[in-house]
Amino acid sequence: MESISPLKIQNRKQAGYLLAQKLGEYKDTNTVVVGIPYGGVDVASAIAESLQLPLEIMICRKIKDPADSSKEIGMISESETFMHEISHDIPRDFISHQIALLQNEIKSDREHFYGNVAPTELRYKTVIIADDILASGHSMLICLESIRKHKPLKVIVAAPIVSAEAAIAISGQADEFIFLKMTSAIPSGGDYFIDFHKMNKEEVHEVLAESRSKQKLVGSGVVK
Repeated sequence: MESISPLKIQNRKQAGYLLAQKLGEYKDTNTVVVGIPYGGVDVASAIAESLQLPLEIMICRKIKDPADSSKEIGMISESETFMHEISHDIPRDFISHQIALLQNEIKSDREHFYGNVAPTELRYKTVIIADDILASGHSMLICLESIRKHKPLKVIVAAPIVSAEAAIAISGQADEFIFLKMTSAIPSGGDYFIDFHKMNKEEVHEVLAESRSKQKLVGSGVVK
């Protein structure tokens, strides 16, 4: 677990460049960078650009509490479902319905982001998975579970801002954990970033397309 403490970060891209400085040994190696949409993709793209690595995404969704949409009762990724203990008092039919809806959302988003493009294989590779803020760390944890199923050589978690709670949970699951600042609580991203606008699907699509174009140039030897 390693951290640095910069002044207030300009935006997610700058955060990614700062994290990449700590990941220099992985430049142009058998490594893939994975971003968690939406905000994590901007962080991951800057890491991928700096280290000349391919960029992929790992989609996950929160299962929200029916009585309070600001709370989550579980998480779902492309291959995993995790329910918190609080969900035991919620009707099974509601949970099953939400899981089905979110699975369809994830499938739709993946088709939107990838189309007919095959993702980079993660098997036997080092994977750097990035998000912009880790408050509870639940999204990262379920994505880590999904990535482990691909049997990577090593998994590194990278995030600009993490809570102490998330750091404890994630450090036990990742092979390496890089962050810029740890705090006891994360009230809002605006407390740590000058620009922390809410990203959308189209921005993620554009970031992925731009990253693929740059990677093709690197692979062809046009960019050194």
